[in-house]
Amino acid sequence: MLFNYRPKKFWNDLLSNSFNLRGVGHYRLSEEENLKMYERKKEILQDEIQKHNLKIDKDTKVIEVGTGVGFWTDFLSSLGVKDYTGNDIAEISVRKLSEKYPEYKFIHGDISEITLPENTFDLGVMIDVTQHITDDERFEAAMKNLWNSLKNRATLIITLWDPSKKVYLANKLRLNRIEKPRGIESYMKIFGKNAEVLSNCDFNDKNLVIISKHTIS
Repeated sequence: MLFNYRPKKFWNDLLSNSFNLRGVGHYRLSEEENLKMYERKKEILQDEIQKHNLKIDKDTKVIEVGTGVGFWTDFLSSLGVKDYTGNDIAEISVRKLSEKYPEYKFIHGDISEITLPENTFDLGVMIDVTQHITDDERFEAAMKNLWNSLKNRATLIITLWDPSKKVYLANKLRLNRIEKPRGIESYMKIFGKNAEVLSNCDFNDKNLVIISKHTIS
């Protein structure tokens, strides 16, 4: 895929043409096949939430980065979340989801460029997004931005593509200009010593990682 990857234009154009799970999932699969895949992901996430007794309800202040077509927005809403802020690089995502959820707040912009309020959120969610930040400096800025927006004892739910576990995929992605695999060590180096991994499990073709944030005494 040899082209000049401009994330804002790429994702806005893609979702403008396909504002559905094919747009954010696997385009070669049908909408029904993508829905089945996403429902399985939701089951995995629900199991991990229950396993670690994570409190997600009307009192949980949530930031989601990479809202896409709103699949995880819908999921968080179904859990009773009232205080929700969503962010996406694609203007169409912010516009359409703002119309669907007028009670929620949505921010348009590149997470590596905008500034989130610090020490604000109880839960951060960033699913199927980080591999699309191909520039390492932007990746670091994005992760710091999100991490700093979380309160002490907050939880971060994030996905990654670990090249050491997905060797074939990592080799394939070297030819794919819109994705870059990184192992968990790349994330933990940025989050620092106050980050504790609670869970790291398979999540379709990625890893689902749940991280707790603690103040260092």
